[in-house]
Amino acid sequence: MHVVAANGQNVALVTQTLMANASSVLSRPEALTLPRFLDLCSLCEAAVLLDRMEALGASNEYVSGLSSQLAREGLYRTFVPTLPRDELRRMALRLPDELAMRVAEGSGDDPSAASETGAVAGLDYAAGLNNLLAQVDGLGSFASAGEAVVKERMYRGNGYLVVAAAHGLDYFPDFDRVPFVAGTLQKTYRSLPRQLYDRIAESLQEPLTGGDVVAEWTAMSTIPIPPIAALVLSRASGLDDIPEQVLRVRDEFSGFRRYFADFKAELQAADTIRERRKLLARYRTLLEEASGPGREAVSVTEMLNLTEKAVAVAAAPAVPTSYGALLVTQPIDWISRWWRRRPLAILFRLDSKMPKLSEYQQLAARLWGPGPAARLHDHAAAHGVAVQRLLSEVETTIQ
Repeated sequence: MHVVAANGQNVALVTQTLMANASSVLSRPEALTLPRFLDLCSLCEAAVLLDRMEALGASNEYVSGLSSQLAREGLYRTFVPTLPRDELRRMALRLPDELAMRVAEGSGDDPSAASETGAVAGLDYAAGLNNLLAQVDGLGSFASAGEAVVKERMYRGNGYLVVAAAHGLDYFPDFDRVPFVAGTLQKTYRSLPRQLYDRIAESLQEPLTGGDVVAEWTAMSTIPIPPIAALVLSRASGLDDIPEQVLRVRDEFSGFRRYFADFKAELQAADTIRERRKLLARYRTLLEEASGPGREAVSVTEMLNLTEKAVAVAAAPAVPTSYGALLVTQPIDWISRWWRRRPLAILFRLDSKMPKLSEYQQLAARLWGPGPAARLHDHAAAHGVAVQRLLSEVETTIQ
């Protein structure tokens, strides 16, 4: 029996940078760079994994054969918030400090802050995830115009994260924002009061301490997926044929999409950590089988649930209570429901592409030409290892 997700949909908020990057490499072959190529791969994956994508701002802002065809098929549209802007702003004031300090508003996107490798200019990715965030946080202390753009752009990505969570949507960020989203979520969960995690453990009726719950529920999980981008690119006769091949691969993997939606719904309904572990193991097997040979991976990590009514009450400007302090005071059944109903952030895995880099280079050479394709290897070598190391800091393998 098909399980209906808590929000009734298998829908994610995507960034306009992702759409812009994917669109530009189809309309301008000479624009091929690592982040744009990987965002095209990510968009292909989102189109197959999800029932629909939504973007802040006009969904026709970045029009290409791919985005316009997805829109015509009802798979991509403009995101229309159901919460008033003032309510979202007040909610942001009551977020945990580690998240609130890294949120910026904005309905548009400027992908120019990233270099051709996907690394944000001026940041040292080899120094670790916490250090990477600290570098961005420190830009405001001595911000030049360029540094301010970098900081605002990374913080705006977290703003989209909050908007998605407040509306119960998954979040599918563009590639170069992935480490910052993962790092912010990790620091946010670790900053919540230990007393809250003790209450969560109590609500789950598990013989765990708060620290055990932090480790079990905040880590990133790797999910197998079909080799979607490779299939699309290998079957396309040219760049203008890619949109049609995305739709064909989507039809081919309708069963996988159903399993993926069911997995998310059952994950939110799991009452105990033991049940959650069994669920993850069972769906990993199902998703591996449905992915077929040559499978790749995405990461999923859970966001804070901002949709429960008591969380909205905390946004009232007259109430000085912090987000964490408010949650600690809630009844046990409320805490259990709040904890389980967290939406997902789906994060692109460069390391699942790296072993197949020669295959992707060959596909890119056939479709974009040998010159643009040759740059991908150099860009991946310059940035891929650092990103893989950063994500491993917050990753756990499904057992």
